[in-house]
Amino acid sequence: MSSTDRNGTEHLARQVEASLALVGRLPSTDPALAALQRWQRARLDATYADLAAQDIYRDACVFFLDELYGGKNVTERDRQLERALPVMKRFLPDHLLFAVGEAMRLQWMSLDLDARLAARIEGPLDQPEYARAYRRLEAWDEREEQIRLIGELGDLLVETVRKPMIRRLVRWMHRPAVAAGFGRLQEFLMEGLDAFAVMGKDGTFFVETIVERERRALEAIRDGADWPFEPWIGHGPVPPDDSSSDV
Repeated sequence: MSSTDRNGTEHLARQVEASLALVGRLPSTDPALAALQRWQRARLDATYADLAAQDIYRDACVFFLDELYGGKNVTERDRQLERALPVMKRFLPDHLLFAVGEAMRLQWMSLDLDARLAARIEGPLDQPEYARAYRRLEAWDEREEQIRLIGELGDLLVETVRKPMIRRLVRWMHRPAVAAGFGRLQEFLMEGLDAFAVMGKDGTFFVETIVERERRALEAIRDGADWPFEPWIGHGPVPPDDSSSDV
């Protein structure tokens, strides 16, 4: 799907609705999902530690891997987005609204896969059990679509930050957004645009690295590997502490 295929406002509205509907269907507390998401964030942190260690990529790792892809609970931000959509439609260009819609699509798609995968985990969570659970789930097409969306959204953000007026416009919206109760949403947009602006032309390498590693790991899982993330994190990550919950 490209930004020319659909109206950005309509696309964004649909994705926010889908995200909130999914959250509404999930149990308010699910220990298995919470444990999987903690493990998933630890896995992502370890897999991309080499990028996060470089100043040029650090903010993008936080934004892209944590905010959008790592299972973070962002329900309140999505509710702000739902309320702010009429205002955003007036001030923001259609292609940026489409990009935010794709970000929401990646977010709810990741949550949906995590929720379904959590139900297939049958033992202590480590790489072999994660891989076995994925083979039990057999959601190969959904995972391929998720990885493809990571690449397309990343490319869209790289292209967007080449237009300085967009960042100035989003920054200008800060005071009105705070006054209207949309402050967290405006910060989210600004953090994402700033992170990709810092990378400049290197943003393409950042996006390609994520897509390449996630695709290699998926192929390893499909081929029966027990340690699909071994090339980057050995036999990690360290199992998370299940006594805490952030979902």
